[in-house]
Amino acid sequence: MAAALLVGCGECGEKPVIESVSPVPTEVGSVSVDKKDKITEAQELESGYTPISFEQQRAVWFSYIELAQMLALDEEGFCESVGEAFDEVAELGCNTVYVHVRSHADACYDSQLFVASKYCTGGEYDPLEIMVSEAHERGLAIHAWVNPLRCDDDEGMERMEGTEIYQWYKNMDSYDEYLVECDGVYWLNPGRSEVRALIAEGVREIAIGYDVDGINIDDYFYPTTDVEFDERTYESEGGGLTLEQWRLDSCSQMVAQMYEAVKSVDERILFGVSPQGNLENNYTYMYADVERWCCEEGYLDYIVPQIYYGYENESCPFLETLEEWAQLVANDDVSLICGIGVYKLYEDEEFMENEGIIERQIKDALELCDGYALYD
Repeated sequence: MAAALLVGCGECGEKPVIESVSPVPTEVGSVSVDKKDKITEAQELESGYTPISFEQQRAVWFSYIELAQMLALDEEGFCESVGEAFDEVAELGCNTVYVHVRSHADACYDSQLFVASKYCTGGEYDPLEIMVSEAHERGLAIHAWVNPLRCDDDEGMERMEGTEIYQWYKNMDSYDEYLVECDGVYWLNPGRSEVRALIAEGVREIAIGYDVDGINIDDYFYPTTDVEFDERTYESEGGGLTLEQWRLDSCSQMVAQMYEAVKSVDERILFGVSPQGNLENNYTYMYADVERWCCEEGYLDYIVPQIYYGYENESCPFLETLEEWAQLVANDDVSLICGIGVYKLYEDEEFMENEGIIERQIKDALELCDGYALYD
């Protein structure tokens, strides 16, 4: 990704070096490099670690797709690969990494609630422990990125023996309200309080066990608008609301419980959501009440809309969409971080035919937002 940012797409000629990012700040607070012993109760958290946060967040996403290549290495190779990647982040002038530690109801960390990730094939080591250490050695903040609802296909679900999710999977006649199949993949149903409790405890487990600086979830909320997805639950729990409003409320309850779970461990750990950049899609397809989360207390510390569009996009032109989000965030305690799609450099005509679009988007983001996050 660093190479793409600096020189652009090789097929389109060289791009100018980004001049709009500044060096990583030298003052990052009290950073504990050595990981503390894991604990089981939040009130026992006495590591003395001070989470890192920046007034201007400049982040890079590392998805499970990128991490899978690293997780196939042994411990030494993983450490080296992560260190090189984080060096590139720092050299770009960025100060935060979002690392994908639970993508399919499995964990790239030591968990009592979720099985080890199917991508952890390189040996017996703790990937998140290493990533936290490598990030903090470079003065980078690190946020654990999870998908709260997406699980896996049948083959993946069979690996989850011993977990609560596996019990729901094996008892579909009585528990199909909790776990629902959609296009060959199973999804947790946020309309169930038991599901929301598991999801909240999942992020609490990370906050207790690791010196993370934040926890982030992305835009995988409801996987479908089909009324049959949660029909039985809605009939018993809908409370007179329309299906759409009930689903919006279910997601809001889930986000609020995750926020509360993180803050119960340490108020200073940040919690953020990365929803779709298209505001309408959040409501009509995902049932994500982003306006509520950005205006009311108790949901977010930051929001990172994925504004992966060019300036000439017919549906969501970049600058107009960014301005809409800037107007939406009415809570002064919620930071707006602009998600920028670097991958567009090699698949979107506007980005490929015009030089410097990513640089321009970064400059616009820094004028209207509290930072930016780069996705490749």
